[in-house]
Amino acid sequence: MTTEQPSEWQRCYEAALLELDPAKLPERIEDAYRAILMYMEVAGANCSVVERQAMADALANLRVLRREVRTPMRDSTAPQEQA
Repeated sequence: MTTEQPSEWQRCYEAALLELDPAKLPERIEDAYRAILMYMEVAGANCSVVERQAMADALANLRVLRREVRTPMRDSTAPQEQA
């Protein structure tokens, strides 16, 4: 039984998803985004439909993660200020 090694874009994507340090997260997101786009450019039509879908899903997830990093979530347990 052989298992395929993850490609560079998959390693970068996983690193972005698993990054816990908020200071490093934006860089990890951008590294993953660039790695996916570069892989898509190099591999071109040689990608399977499944791999193309995986990359499209990863890019969509990275865009969501980007928005979350740029817009910190409010703590819903914190008391709200009254005006």
